[in-house]
Amino acid sequence: MELEGRPATDRFSPHALRRACATHNYERGVDLLAIQQLLGHWTVSSTMRYVRPSATFIEDAYRRAVTTTLGELTAEEGSPA
Repeated sequence: MELEGRPATDRFSPHALRRACATHNYERGVDLLAIQQLLGHWTVSSTMRYVRPSATFIEDAYRRAVTTTLGELTAEEGSPA
């Protein structure tokens, strides 16, 4: 990157590459334990520090959870007791 004359903001480290790999895998549905094993971490808490989901991913997950919960509550109200 330096030889190409790229600005410092375009450069990345191996650590940043690991973080990006962990985040992209997590956002695509890979289990956190699988990512832990991929990165060679001893604990999931270490892996959780690597995963930085985007705001869009978090908002979508929240909307799915709310929609699912409301659907379940509506179905329960409509079923005979």
